[in-house]
Amino acid sequence: MCEPLTGAAKPKFRIYDPNNDITYELGQAELALARLFNGERTLEQVQLLAQERLRAAISLPKLVVFQTRLLQLGLLAYNGQNGGLKRDPATGITYGPLKRFLLVNLVKMNPQRGLDSLYRLAPWLCAPAFNALLLLIVGVALGYLFSQWSQFSLDVMVTYTQSWSWLAWHYPVILSSIAIHELGHALSCRHYRVRVTDFGIGVYTLLATGWVRPEQRTWSALSPGKRAITILMGPVASFYYAAVGIVVWGTTAASSPFHDMGVVMIVASCLSLIPTLLPIFNGDTYLALTEFFNQPRLRQRALRYCRQRLSGNHPEDEKDSRLYWLVSLLTALGWILAWCGIVMMIIHLLS
Repeated sequence: MCEPLTGAAKPKFRIYDPNNDITYELGQAELALARLFNGERTLEQVQLLAQERLRAAISLPKLVVFQTRLLQLGLLAYNGQNGGLKRDPATGITYGPLKRFLLVNLVKMNPQRGLDSLYRLAPWLCAPAFNALLLLIVGVALGYLFSQWSQFSLDVMVTYTQSWSWLAWHYPVILSSIAIHELGHALSCRHYRVRVTDFGIGVYTLLATGWVRPEQRTWSALSPGKRAITILMGPVASFYYAAVGIVVWGTTAASSPFHDMGVVMIVASCLSLIPTLLPIFNGDTYLALTEFFNQPRLRQRALRYCRQRLSGNHPEDEKDSRLYWLVSLLTALGWILAWCGIVMMIIHLLS
């Protein structure tokens, strides 16, 4: 799907791949030139058409660079292979092939205007000194929590076993926790001038999930260090949220409903971090591994490789065969654990 991008200083177009929820942005001239690559024309023919139709004199070396870039982004296919090396920095949890049928989108939006406004009003949110101060506060809050661990454990048991009060707080708390987590990623993208094309929160059966998707070309152009910081800011924001929960729990009376809310904030925010930190799910640690191995869409490539081997074909990526088998096995384990978690939650609710 291709549509004009509103609000841009220069004419731009948004190209959306519905199969992967990946978005690209191309300028008007870039899009016109990209459309000349139809899979049959040679570079010389593209060069001639660019001069005739676009009134653009482009050298062959520049066309080679442009073609290579389109291939890397996955906007062109090479030797019949669809997909290309797309970097998909979407956060959230992948539970398997049924996700497209069972995922209910609660929020799905383009947040760029809101991010721009927030960044203009409070650029200090992304300042290293401010975040260092917040991390210090998180450390103090966690230290207090561990010093009161016996009381906290008792409150957790009372909250989750002796009443249903936790259920009233569970989804509002965990969904707001996920929103803060994804906002951490999104603000970091805005700080590094990477447009965010999709911000979403959903529920997969009884489990909540979230994601942020930056525009692919500017994300891929970031240095590895800046991409690592952007990935890290999601879990960091979750720790900020947990620290607020510790303050609420520590400053309210046991009879107060907000005391239960504080307990749920701590438990839910920490539990929601587990899937995104486990590489068997499609969360932040998995994304960090794709950056470390320089293998965008590592899980999809691994599953495709294993399917080809099991069907008797011989894939080209034999040098990464061990990595692909390991990723595929861990992915299957992740699906099993996710479904077991769903079943256990249903049993707990019905018992």
